[in-house]
Amino acid sequence: MAQSITLEEGECLTLSPDSARYRKVYQQAHPRSADEVRELLGLSPEATKGAQEAGVCCQPGSAPAATAAAEDLDAEDEDVRANARALTYRAFNAFVYGTSPATVAHMKPAFDRYLEVNKAVINIALLQDIEVANGATLTISASTHVIRARKVIIHGNGRIVCAGSTSFKIVSLEGTHLHVKPVGGVQAVSQAAMKVGG
Repeated sequence: MAQSITLEEGECLTLSPDSARYRKVYQQAHPRSADEVRELLGLSPEATKGAQEAGVCCQPGSAPAATAAAEDLDAEDEDVRANARALTYRAFNAFVYGTSPATVAHMKPAFDRYLEVNKAVINIALLQDIEVANGATLTISASTHVIRARKVIIHGNGRIVCAGSTSFKIVSLEGTHLHVKPVGGVQAVSQAAMKVGG
């Protein structure tokens, strides 16, 4: 059975795959396709619809005006290669986290090559429940990409802080003062907190 995390009042804890205490709750995925990454990290169509109806989400992903060919990711010219990788990264984020992935779906060959070039690894924490007491802070490391849990409960002014882009795939989210704020300018942080049931 999956482990639960319970933070007592005022306690601070970091959840990380590098932590000896929590290493065993992690699985690693080595995605080979853009569709696999979207399934692991992105909102399901049902979750997107529910969040939009509730008025809490979602911004359409902003695709770059220019696109890159898959072969440019391996170009000998350093500037061409760097530009292609930057364009592909932005478009890939729009594909994974956006509400209209079809707008950049033509770039799937470049996305798949991008995954191969970067040897992508997605760290997934598998938990039963997460409970954060009043005044406690659970920090999710930047190297944690997905949290899968049954229930997340945040009491009073307890909080969960994501140091990077983390998707929460949970059944229920409970709390009296739930505030979702993007941290560090990553659009996925605010979206991730709303992936209830997705």
